[in-house]
Amino acid sequence: MSKVPNDVLADILSRLPVKLLLRFSCISKQWRALIGSDDFIKLHLTRSIETNTNRIIIIKDDDCLYSVNLDSLDNAVRLNPPLNLNKQCVYGTTIIGSCNGLLCLTNTEKYIFLWNPTTSKYWKSAVCRIPLGVENVVFGFGYDDAKDDYKVVRLVQFFDKDKESFRSEVSVYSLKSDSWRRIGDFPYYLSYGKVSGVLASGALHWAVSRKRRWLDLPRGDLIAAFDLRREEYRLVPQPEYSMKNFDMKVDVLEGCLCVLCKDYLLQFEMWVMEDYGVEKSWTKLILCVDPNVYWFHDIVLPVAYSKSRKQMLLLQDYRKFIWYDITTERDVKVEIDGMPNRFDSHVCLGSLIQPTGGVESAGGSGRTLKKRFCPLYLAFAENSDALFNEDYGCSRILAPFIVHIRRVDNCSQCSLFLLETVSCEGDPSFIEFL
Repeated sequence: MSKVPNDVLADILSRLPVKLLLRFSCISKQWRALIGSDDFIKLHLTRSIETNTNRIIIIKDDDCLYSVNLDSLDNAVRLNPPLNLNKQCVYGTTIIGSCNGLLCLTNTEKYIFLWNPTTSKYWKSAVCRIPLGVENVVFGFGYDDAKDDYKVVRLVQFFDKDKESFRSEVSVYSLKSDSWRRIGDFPYYLSYGKVSGVLASGALHWAVSRKRRWLDLPRGDLIAAFDLRREEYRLVPQPEYSMKNFDMKVDVLEGCLCVLCKDYLLQFEMWVMEDYGVEKSWTKLILCVDPNVYWFHDIVLPVAYSKSRKQMLLLQDYRKFIWYDITTERDVKVEIDGMPNRFDSHVCLGSLIQPTGGVESAGGSGRTLKKRFCPLYLAFAENSDALFNEDYGCSRILAPFIVHIRRVDNCSQCSLFLLETVSCEGDPSFIEFL
């Protein structure tokens, strides 16, 4: 393979899933340097987006996170996220959003986590303290392609003496600078509390109103956007709805902004903005999901299109997935092994994108390590299959490594070795940190 040009090799490897690439990075120094390079990581991400491949669904219930392959929809695999998902946590765990293979998570007022569930690497960052008298706190997560920076937006709205007025405070976190800063206040009222911003076309979106409706039920009649590149607010043109007095929710379907509408007669419409910012590009999809008992269904959310784009995967009542045929308007329930009874879902790309800097995890084992480039000394216990790192408090390495080491010194209890080269038969993600 050494005679294969790097550009040809990169083109071949960019078509593979991340798990295989992590294993192939152990083949040689050349492959490891290629797969870990910024150019290859971007190439792999771009190809995945263009071909709609390497997609997974992240499933969240009260206690756990799971991943499901979107192409096969065969079984749910439990994940090991970098934060505690215990349902007794005061604030509950929230998936703020997904972008380019990174998930933004939080379950406390103090920290947010940017986590790649495919490589198990993450970054933990502190959050600015929330003042007293807060009515709503929402977040959003996305990518600024102009600055090549991932951003987290926190929008806080406060009670005011006038029941119809409000104040807001907006902060933006930059992954590149690892810092928060204040920006201009949000001029609209958030109609629904604790609803994360919907990422589409480089902007975060919320259903909003111009005034705080004190006596009425919360209901948005406008779509507000926050441009991640310009850090400006704007209103998005809406479709010509056929219903009146309906509840509105914004969502995303494979990168396109969606509006979900439902009125008191339980009529339901979904609109998709196929060309972002162009009012005439709104396309209406009228969904008749299980019409005989439709009155029972409260929530229907879009997840993804099928490969042929003739069917749409929907999440119904946070309890099951269904394939909805856009032409025949019929639906079929999807059976997935290992699914919880009630759950939320987020589509996430399998990517090699890494949150740079901060605290990283090794193989999702809950152990934190700092990246280092000096020789690594290990203590190897006699008659044991475990390697212990003296520098990191004897953390146990759990993956099935083949380790080539040179003896440096020994004692009656253990021998001290200098790690020279490492290869791995299992998940090699730990090697990134050696």
